[in-house]
Amino acid sequence: MLMMNCSVVYPQAENVPVSNPIYLFMKRMELEGVLPEYPDGILPLSRREISEYLAGINERKDQLSDVERRLLEEYNVEFHHDISGFISGMNLPRDTSDHPVGPMPRRIQTRPQSYLYHYGDTNVSLFIEGLFTLDARGSVHRGADRRYVGFLQFGGRIRGSIGRGLGYYLQGTNAQFWGDRVILQQDKLLGQSFELNDVGVRNFDFVEGYVRYDAGIVSIQVGRERLLWGNGYGDKLILSDNPRVFDFIRLDAHYKTIKYTFLHAWLLGGKSNLLFTLSSDTLSTFTEPVVADKYFAGHRLEVTIPSYLTVGFQEVVIYSNRAPDLAYLNPVTLIESAQRSREERDNVLWAFDVQTHFLTNIELQGTVLFDDINFTRWGTNDIQNKYAFQLGTMVVGPGILRNTSMAVEYTRIEPYTFSHARSRNDNYGSSGRILGHRLGPNADSWFVRLDHIFSHKVRSTISYEVGRRGDNVYDSSGALIINSGGDFLQPHRPGDPAEKRFLAGDVVYIHNMELFITYEIVNEVFFDIRYNSQKCVRPMSNESWSTRSYGAAIRVVF
Repeated sequence: MLMMNCSVVYPQAENVPVSNPIYLFMKRMELEGVLPEYPDGILPLSRREISEYLAGINERKDQLSDVERRLLEEYNVEFHHDISGFISGMNLPRDTSDHPVGPMPRRIQTRPQSYLYHYGDTNVSLFIEGLFTLDARGSVHRGADRRYVGFLQFGGRIRGSIGRGLGYYLQGTNAQFWGDRVILQQDKLLGQSFELNDVGVRNFDFVEGYVRYDAGIVSIQVGRERLLWGNGYGDKLILSDNPRVFDFIRLDAHYKTIKYTFLHAWLLGGKSNLLFTLSSDTLSTFTEPVVADKYFAGHRLEVTIPSYLTVGFQEVVIYSNRAPDLAYLNPVTLIESAQRSREERDNVLWAFDVQTHFLTNIELQGTVLFDDINFTRWGTNDIQNKYAFQLGTMVVGPGILRNTSMAVEYTRIEPYTFSHARSRNDNYGSSGRILGHRLGPNADSWFVRLDHIFSHKVRSTISYEVGRRGDNVYDSSGALIINSGGDFLQPHRPGDPAEKRFLAGDVVYIHNMELFITYEIVNEVFFDIRYNSQKCVRPMSNESWSTRSYGAAIRVVF
């Protein structure tokens, strides 16, 4: 009778941000055979999905190492509300919540999750967190040019749910910086801020927010957040974290071993200036900055054979210079056929991927993406055969290396891939940044990443990438003299050779090493250390340069 009268707080409908380290933990559990199914072709996943995977791991926690069990306990605390349905065990300065009667693990009693404020009952839940970062960085360019920068970032996160399935999320931060902004511009994520390009501004901000309705099998989301699409262990081939966060409509349908995702996103095209005069003042000329409207639409169908393999097919389209097209807002269509019926004005790409699970502690994955295909000249170097592929493997170490994982991946992108000659804005980018792998076309790379969990408090990641890219060649005045297909913003021109040659142009050899260590000093107070070293060599011009950057930060979630 007590249980029948107990209030139930339903699992949260919002997503878990892609920056959360739980995704790497889930991948480890999949490779170790603890999770028979973990569809990560498109991230993020919802808190409901993550809590279901955690519940499955808890049933098999005897298969985990001591460090993994401690880490699992930490995630049980973080997702306690989603797993148990109860808010009991959370810590905050002031608590006015309704606490349903229910069991609470001892670990949660001794180390509760902290919030500025939370509330929960059978109809509404609300969680408010504060965010604070103090970051200092330095850089050495070409062995002599030393620069320094620091910034203080603060903000907050509000999330929760209404009723059984409607979730909401809002995160905003603002940072004040001092020192050289160039170091921040070179950071892949911080450099996406629009304000860093304005020399008169000494601050930058970011915002993400959305509403999401989760009906179980089907969910729909409207808003903006970081989204990753692809199986790669380094940069994703379809959607990486290289472009600025964009707004989108997303629909997911997941039933047993079949998952379908539809996405329509709002991007930004090329920039230009419009000169105009007013009828009231014909002697004055005004300048209006113009940024083209641009869109991404795509869908992915994924089928999993548990404990064996996952196969995915996706097709995407980039279109611009018009209002959102209903043909691409339709979640149940074939994009290639739809764009033909729309006068074949747009840039359509297809991708196929496979991910294996039948080898314990080892995963093999591969993706092939087709930007354009000329079937009559397939197998030749015709410029209409534009494609890219990724092949990789991830291994979780056995025995004493149980808490270590290693990923190795090779990526190759053919010349002119991701460019588009039929429209000035239908290239595969947003605001001048490529949507997929940051290497861009006419390039390849080997990528190695090593992750180690020293304890549930200390984790490290080290990666090394060696790549080659054939850049276009320009004269001293900036005129293009050799179009090697090495820039996704520059399509093939009528006078360029009809045969492409891989790594033609001005070849640059790139060596990039990154190290990141994070230590949780006390509950949700983190100390981060980062180091990056990059060396580039251009044999054609006998030129080389190197950049080393380093930094430390204190992050607090409260």
